Amino acid sequence: MKISIITVCFNEHQVIRKTIESVISQNYKDIEYILIDGGSTDGSLEIINSFSSNISCLISEPDNGIYSAINKGLSKVTGDIVGLLHAGDLFYDKNVISNVEKCFKQSTCDLIYGHSMVYSKDRKKIIRKNVSPKYRDNLMRFGWFPSHQSIYLRSSVFEKCGYFNEDYKISADYDFILRVLLVHKLKVKRLDKFIIKFYLGGTSSKNIMSIMESNYECLTAWRQNNLKISFYTLPFKITRKILQTIIYFLGLKKHG
Repeated sequence: MKISIITVCFNEHQVIRKTIESVISQNYKDIEYILIDGGSTDGSLEIINSFSSNISCLISEPDNGIYSAINKGLSKVTGDIVGLLHAGDLFYDKNVISNVEKCFKQSTCDLIYGHSMVYSKDRKKIIRKNVSPKYRDNLMRFGWFPSHQSIYLRSSVFEKCGYFNEDYKISADYDFILRVLLVHKLKVKRLDKFIIKFYLGGTSSKNIMSIMESNYECLTAWRQNNLKISFYTLPFKITRKILQTIIYFLGLKKHG
């Protein structure tokens, strides 16, 4: 079973090496590694090129943002299973892809998700552990959303559900998961293991205003997918996101 991993990068010379090394150190070897660089000018591309023998497909050119880059990577996928690992983030350990492959072989699920470990921006301090609940159909209605980098999907999912909607600037991943889980109702399974180490600071978690913008896009996604949203869904999601941000800063203060 071939597993395709997509990394998107733009001017991440300080962290891209460790991300690539995290992929090539996996003990599962049937990996198609696709790296999409947005035309970096900070030396990232030179580092990426030093690993050319480990990269199945490399594209370096300007794009229209992270979801544009992801879609570009998805168009190059030839594997059976697809996952994302953004520049700067790492697999939890060397067994992640082996565990992913085993989970798919043992079930008929279309999507699996797991746990994530959240670090401070300097990647030295653990801020919190995101332990995902066992899947239930109503989880998203109660504000839950899996870390999209802990998600792995059969490549056939994209034929059924399409790619990421680039009209969304922050929440195209949320819109995509809505389509997978609630529109197409594909089969989902939790992999009860840690999958990824990442740091807070993405576009949707920078400040309160971006949190509000993200949730406005989420509301739009429910409506555009002709889904009825419960009155408590976004309040729960907003509260969860704000609490995550507060915990993040309290964690920094505690460990600072």
